[in-house]
Amino acid sequence: MSRVDEINAQIAKLEAERASAISAERANVLAKMKADIKLYGFKTSDFKGVLATRAKRSPNGTRAAKKTTAKKTAK
Repeated sequence: MSRVDEINAQIAKLEAERASAISAERANVLAKMKADIKLYGFKTSDFKGVLATRAKRSPNGTRAAKKTTAKKTAK
């Protein structure tokens, strides 16, 4: 096995370990958020406008372009 193959194997192992760690941390954060929302009695209406700041996505997963109309010039 060449040195490059060894490094690639290490990278693959670390990427799998990273994905597992992110998944575990994500689950912990979500559980804490749910507990805090329940504890403080938040409602979905409390988040209106806060979460809507993200750009809308089109059905194919890319960011939707803003529709602009050409300005008419009066002469």
